[in-house]
Amino acid sequence: MPQKATKVLASGPKKAPRVPNVERTATTRAKLLNATIDCLADLGYHQTSTVVVTERAKVSRGAMLHHFPTKADLMMAASEHIVELRRGLHDDRLPRMKDDRERFLHLIDVLWEAFDTPSGIARVEIMLGSRCDPELGPRFRKLNDDLEQRHKERVWQRAQSIGVKDKKTIHAFVQLYAAAVRGLAIDRLSTGSKTDIKSAIALLKEFQLDMLEKLLADAKK
Repeated sequence: MPQKATKVLASGPKKAPRVPNVERTATTRAKLLNATIDCLADLGYHQTSTVVVTERAKVSRGAMLHHFPTKADLMMAASEHIVELRRGLHDDRLPRMKDDRERFLHLIDVLWEAFDTPSGIARVEIMLGSRCDPELGPRFRKLNDDLEQRHKERVWQRAQSIGVKDKKTIHAFVQLYAAAVRGLAIDRLSTGSKTDIKSAIALLKEFQLDMLEKLLADAKK
């Protein structure tokens, strides 16, 4: 007796599992922020538009407008992202030092390393561009002021741990070396030279060491 034919259901290629909305949102946002940093480093602030960033990130115009409706919104998000990148660099580099004294003496090196990157250049471009942008300017200045104050307090805590008692001088030193390193980063945008900048960094570190020895001696009096 002939067997009944078994019905075979045709099936097409399996669909890839749908990526959750939260993950897709984070991925798109990361693409836009990374593209923003690259554009700022390559083109400068004024040539970096939301259209250019959208094209480099390879996302839709609608996706850009959903996450960052204006250029100021995009620049602020990029600035906050750069802050996180710098914090990650500090958290990675400083714990490798043998003690708090060495960590204090490597602060300039780590800050220069942060500025000597596309994200460091991008931050300089945003800082300079924000001066002429009435929408971005106040928002960026507040972010920058908060960042600088936290920087001063963290360095002061590190200085205290090695015996320094002069908070005013430490705060002034942070202002000095941060401005010096930032200025060297701006200078490099024009010259492209690393040789003289390395010598300037070495001179700044020599001043830092002399200052630390004096502060420690004064603290023992």
